[in-house]
Amino acid sequence: MNTKLNAYCICLLLLLTSRVMARQEGSKQMLCPQVKIEVERLPDLNIPRAGHQVFCVNGEFTVAGGHTKAFVPTPTAEYFKDGQWHEIPMVYNHDVGFSVVLKSGKVLLAGGCSEPIGIGQTYLAEMYDPVTHSFDGFGCLDQKRTMASGLELDSGQVVIAGNWYHDDGIELFDGKRNCHYIKDVSVGHSVPFVFRTAKDDAIVMGSLGVRGDTLHTALADRLKGEAVEIPLFNTWRPITATTHRDAECFIGDELKDIYAYLMAVCDSTGQIAIAKVVNGEVSLLPTTVPVPMKSQWGGIEYYSGIIADRERGRAYLIGGNADFCSQPEKGVRYYVLRIDYALAGAGRLAPLTLYYTDYLPMGNDYTPILTPKGNLLVAGGLSTALSNFYPSDHAYVLCVNQQEVPAESRSSLWWWVSGLLTALVAIVVVVLLWWRKRNQTSVAPIADNVPDEAAEALMARINDLVESERLYLNSELKVSDIASVFHVHRNDISACINSQTGRTFAQYLNRYRIDYAKQLMLNNPDKKVSSIWMESGFGSEQTFFKAFRAVTGMSPREWISQIND
Repeated sequence: MNTKLNAYCICLLLLLTSRVMARQEGSKQMLCPQVKIEVERLPDLNIPRAGHQVFCVNGEFTVAGGHTKAFVPTPTAEYFKDGQWHEIPMVYNHDVGFSVVLKSGKVLLAGGCSEPIGIGQTYLAEMYDPVTHSFDGFGCLDQKRTMASGLELDSGQVVIAGNWYHDDGIELFDGKRNCHYIKDVSVGHSVPFVFRTAKDDAIVMGSLGVRGDTLHTALADRLKGEAVEIPLFNTWRPITATTHRDAECFIGDELKDIYAYLMAVCDSTGQIAIAKVVNGEVSLLPTTVPVPMKSQWGGIEYYSGIIADRERGRAYLIGGNADFCSQPEKGVRYYVLRIDYALAGAGRLAPLTLYYTDYLPMGNDYTPILTPKGNLLVAGGLSTALSNFYPSDHAYVLCVNQQEVPAESRSSLWWWVSGLLTALVAIVVVVLLWWRKRNQTSVAPIADNVPDEAAEALMARINDLVESERLYLNSELKVSDIASVFHVHRNDISACINSQTGRTFAQYLNRYRIDYAKQLMLNNPDKKVSSIWMESGFGSEQTFFKAFRAVTGMSPREWISQIND
């Protein structure tokens, strides 16, 4: 009877493992829970527009400038109040310009095309006062720009960078009326990401060149000091986001001098991941599952900057159906990736949830803004005609904050079923052990009874998770963190790693960390050892040196000297 029961357990475990692996390989991207969200249709804008700015100030949604039908610039703005859009005049149109919501509550708008149909650049700058609903054309930029970006420093000054088909450079708006040239840049960008690294410093980075070319560089310019290399950008690069507002992806704490931001990055295969930029240092944010690149309706194309809801500890990345350009008549199905970044840390991974909408009759080229209620507003942009000559006048609210607990999706339902089957297997194994103990029959440890095929399959899944999410860079990663992802006991993970690699969990991670440290040393010969071990995921310098010698048989200095020789 014991033999038959043991064989039954093995067969059931093999069946469960094979089905889980088939599910993972055949539809890996479905691991992220998917939830349909409601969409609220607002009254249409008074003027169809694209190339405009959208922001929320004084509790009011506001769209400003851009161009309307026939690709004609429109020096008008509209604010939403009492259930309707109210049109007001601007001084300039700022078609494909930029805007910065200042701490004063006012909004700086500057740059843009100098002629209709998106030609040229301008020096023009003006200030919007949401209290009086008035615009004041006060001065000009130091350099004419379009498709630029701006970010306010703690001092009230605004760092400005980026351009389109024109020279790039960094300048500062003094917060009052004047802009001053600061420096040339080593790499010219269009709509670059500008992030604070300190109270009075910032870093400029991106992957879109001034002529629309894709940049493959790890260099980033700083407001103060020389350009720096971002090691992560050797394998990952920022996604091209033609509209984004850098202040909206801030998740740090100025009072503690923590200047942290989130951004989306992609690798050479097109896979998206979430990166965290802390005081200029860039690393991947560990997540429970990879960013989904497909849904049951097809591919997803992410195109926005990240929007952080700091009050609720979550952030959003916006995408649309990848076949929109080939089948625009269907409209766009918005995808909103929810990132619960506040739950990450201390060895924990950030959960991801994919929201989606029905098809909407508008384009997907504009980044929404966060509403005071924690939802997302999108207004204007290209219509389904996919032409700047036919912009949209639609406005919608994507109700991402309508439910705190996501409803079950097909993928999460699968994992409930998998968990149930795993529990049944565990019960059978326990019964088997009890039966053998009752009959005073010695039995090997459970791990020894697990078939090689099952252990190899689990090891492959562990390797895939650790490598794709670079979990080894988290110095506080625990066995239980890996176990929670696969819904198994931590002892199963430890036993699997030991049986398949001959190493402990720490030794297994240190192999990855040492390889990463080697690349850092090769690519950054001037980088200090204190930075190397911290960036590589080690908890202390002593642990780093000990692990390095255990893996290579020499110290870091000896190893790099041997390589250079």
